[in-house]
Amino acid sequence: MKKDLKEVELIIGDIDRDMVSAMGFVEQPAIEKDFVYFGENKQNYVMAKVDEEQGIIVSPALIPEKRIYRYNPETNEEFNVFFSRETIRNLSMNFLKNGNQNNATEQHETDLDGMYMIYSWLVENQHDPIITKYGFKDIPDGTWVVMYKVENEDIKKKIKSGEIKGLSIEAYLSEKFSSINEDEQDRILVEKLKKLLEDM
Repeated sequence: MKKDLKEVELIIGDIDRDMVSAMGFVEQPAIEKDFVYFGENKQNYVMAKVDEEQGIIVSPALIPEKRIYRYNPETNEEFNVFFSRETIRNLSMNFLKNGNQNNATEQHETDLDGMYMIYSWLVENQHDPIITKYGFKDIPDGTWVVMYKVENEDIKKKIKSGEIKGLSIEAYLSEKFSSINEDEQDRILVEKLKKLLEDM
């Protein structure tokens, strides 16, 4: 994460538009947490008994207050985005309410079949066995965690090879400026004044 960048809080501003529409299975998850995969090679995972080809993954989907670096190539702008605990709670509920739990893509590009969300929960205690038994550590309260049954053989292979390592949400969300440094505040104010003068 880069420091001293503009910070933008992503929020649900329009309840008819703002939502998580799908989960992307990606090589580099934005939240910087790889998922845990239970299949043939399960020797590193803390779990009681797992069938050889169970094909289940567990992963954080969103972590509250986690700063996520973003770059806009159109404006050449760098910034960090983040989600509050309340926004994550609402997004997780709306995701299921809208029936999006089986919407999945590969690298946010290709729609995937054979990917089924079978469990979704919010961490209420980071020491709860429901989290620690999967080998996750230091997962903050309020984190949205999901479990998927993977029946897509191509994706199974890519998970096992490390080509796909985690989840990244696909969402339409509103922005709210948060803690912006003084130089950035001054720049935004000057731009607004220029625009106002141009429109006069």
